[in-house]
Amino acid sequence: MTIKPWKVLSSRQIMKDRFMGLRADQCEREDGHIVEAYNVIELTEWVTVIPVTDAGNIVLVREYRHASRVILTGLPGGVSDAGETDWAAVGARELREETGYVPREMVWVGTCHPNPATQNNKLHYYLALGCTPDAQQDLDPNEDIEVLEMPYSEFLDYGHLEVQHALHAAGLFYAERHFLKHPELRPKE
Repeated sequence: MTIKPWKVLSSRQIMKDRFMGLRADQCEREDGHIVEAYNVIELTEWVTVIPVTDAGNIVLVREYRHASRVILTGLPGGVSDAGETDWAAVGARELREETGYVPREMVWVGTCHPNPATQNNKLHYYLALGCTPDAQQDLDPNEDIEVLEMPYSEFLDYGHLEVQHALHAAGLFYAERHFLKHPELRPKE
């Protein structure tokens, strides 16, 4: 048996705003089965940054995440502004806005689909090397972010954090895969 993409028979937009959309697709599988309403969350592409200082620390953000009602210590990142398509530049901008840190170099380490069962977007991961606190935070009106550093090796023990973000754990996977290929870039202990 060969799995094939479904044929979209019709799409209905349920809601759309500047951040996201929700649509229902009626689809037909290769075997003729009709999927009456497959809900798809439409999101813009994201970028997540793994920022590392020359001293071997990772720069983290601590913020309240309302959907889960938790305070999360994690990686900076966000979405592109209108017209932005350079993901390294988007990542550097988000890093500066959220933390006030500026990287010496941005290195792409991976791209994934955050949840391909329900979302249509991609997530790009960048390693930000040589980060220094050279700017002021420039937060969006709904952001309230505390910035901290910790040794990269401590953050790598991700399971010790009370609240864990699956996509940040994936970011560590991509960073570690990159460091295996480029051990000279691994943060100092």
